[in-house]
Amino acid sequence: MSIPILEFASHTKGRNAQVRIFHDRIEWELKRSLSAGKLTAGLLTGGVSLLGTGVKHGNAFTEMIPLKRVSSVTTRRDGMMYTIVSVITTGNTIDFRVSHSEAKHVTDTLNRLIMQA
Repeated sequence: MSIPILEFASHTKGRNAQVRIFHDRIEWELKRSLSAGKLTAGLLTGGVSLLGTGVKHGNAFTEMIPLKRVSSVTTRRDGMMYTIVSVITTGNTIDFRVSHSEAKHVTDTLNRLIMQA
């Protein structure tokens, strides 16, 4: 198993995806998490609503993107605290939402690796 060059969390839709950049690929994983809305509904209904729905929301998933499929990396500001780093591939665009300072590091790392591939 190889060691990632860079690891960071992407903050999207109220959930954090764990992203790992390797020499030849990008892997990211979004785990199931607790739903604040479901917990609130559970409190208001005395727990009855949790019996049918549970407290976790969404589906967990992983994705692996070979760096040879990445054609470019772009950035755009997303409010006062975050930057969206868009990884453009041959069939998709994946957005990672990170802090402004982290975006520079992520973009530089990806661009360097793309040029080497």
